Amino acid sequence: MPNGAQLGPSREMEDVLMFLPRKGAAEYRRGQIIFDEHQPSKALHLVVQGRVKVSIPVDDGTQTVVDIFTTDDVFGESSLLGTGQYVERAVTLDNVTLIAWTVAEIEEQVERQPRLGIALLQMLVKRGLDYQERLQSFALDKTPERVVRALLRFADRLGTRTEDGSVAIPPLTHHLISEYVGTSREIVTFQMNHLRQKGYLRYSRKGIQVYSDALREHLRAQTRKGVDWPQPAGERPFAGERQL
Repeated sequence: MPNGAQLGPSREMEDVLMFLPRKGAAEYRRGQIIFDEHQPSKALHLVVQGRVKVSIPVDDGTQTVVDIFTTDDVFGESSLLGTGQYVERAVTLDNVTLIAWTVAEIEEQVERQPRLGIALLQMLVKRGLDYQERLQSFALDKTPERVVRALLRFADRLGTRTEDGSVAIPPLTHHLISEYVGTSREIVTFQMNHLRQKGYLRYSRKGIQVYSDALREHLRAQTRKGVDWPQPAGERPFAGERQL
């Protein structure tokens, strides 16, 4: 977290799932839109199974990926702001099972279970701190470093530790990673190939295997030494990217 910010030991994190009322689940096919700018989110969603990509539109017509949500993750909190207050798009990456609670249902449950309000507040503050750290990376880090940080975050959030010490991440396209990092697919492919050649990861259509401990140490070493990251020939910094 930026500037050493972290949750203090005086209060434990409440679990949102402990206080949400039980409801029936809904099934969504892979590639299906859950909500977007034309049909804004009107509910808080829980992922029971599968993965959901949430993104926001950019003025140039592209999308910036806010995050990828998986089992037991809650998303769609923009619905609490009211219809049309914040534009997001949620699309399924797999066949997905979701449970949704309307804003009215959340408000009623908070009245019955005030600790749900605390849990939601803690979740949103933690999420806000994570986004703040990511914004700092957008402002201060070059593209290769952002790619590494994205892979480490996906490993922590979505991955499963394997016997050889690597972390297995379900399939993610280079295009999706580029939308998360804020660069082009071609640059992500270049950086992924470089990291694969160095032995920090392996990838195929079946998924990505990241040797996260070694990759994290590589990131620390590169940052500590202040050495240049590899760049494709002729690459120019994107708008808003810091030039060193």
